[in-house]
Amino acid sequence: MPLSTNVAAHEALVRFSRRLSHDLNNFSTIISTYSELLLADLDPALPAHADIREVSTAAEGMVRYLARVTRFARAGAVKKVPVAVESGVTEAVRAFRAAHGERVVEQTGSSAATIMADPGWWRDIVGELLENAHEVAPAGTPIGVIIGETADGAVTVSVRDQGPGFDPAVEHTACDPLVTTKEGIRGAGIGLTLVAAFLEACGGQLRVSREGAVTAVTVELPAA
Repeated sequence: MPLSTNVAAHEALVRFSRRLSHDLNNFSTIISTYSELLLADLDPALPAHADIREVSTAAEGMVRYLARVTRFARAGAVKKVPVAVESGVTEAVRAFRAAHGERVVEQTGSSAATIMADPGWWRDIVGELLENAHEVAPAGTPIGVIIGETADGAVTVSVRDQGPGFDPAVEHTACDPLVTTKEGIRGAGIGLTLVAAFLEACGGQLRVSREGAVTAVTVELPAA
């Protein structure tokens, strides 16, 4: 099942993020900086230390989130160069394993193909798919990452998990901005929107399929 994108909604979010992300980033940086200064002066045994640590952690999370929004806002202007598909996937898997050592990631398949994309963005897009799978997959189950090619030479990267699949309430709008069934910073409804924006800029497409208890989210991109 291909996931459609709401072009008008994407354009509205681009305009919104360009105007707002810079200011919010400044505010978050100030909060984060002064929180760290306060933590340095406070005795870790005091209850206030734990409270300010929570403020600092939230501010850092907001900075990371705004970085994702800014990347989306610049989607149409990123410099595209030949990027080795497999190296970007391997980098994303390595970073994910470092952050989530308890989750097994099985990377299989190979491709010597390149795509025309921004290298950092390609790595981050695969990372978004891994994070999405991690959040829904039951503890102790592996995530699969399969690299392949279609009969006509396009490149595919499929991320598979044993989660419940897409909520029927958002199944057909999952790529729209701010659509989510999650809570917290990771539930801001920007992950698949970033993936969709990347694919739109690079001429690719996104497909979702369900095989038994496994959900597969597959990106397909034309080889350079």
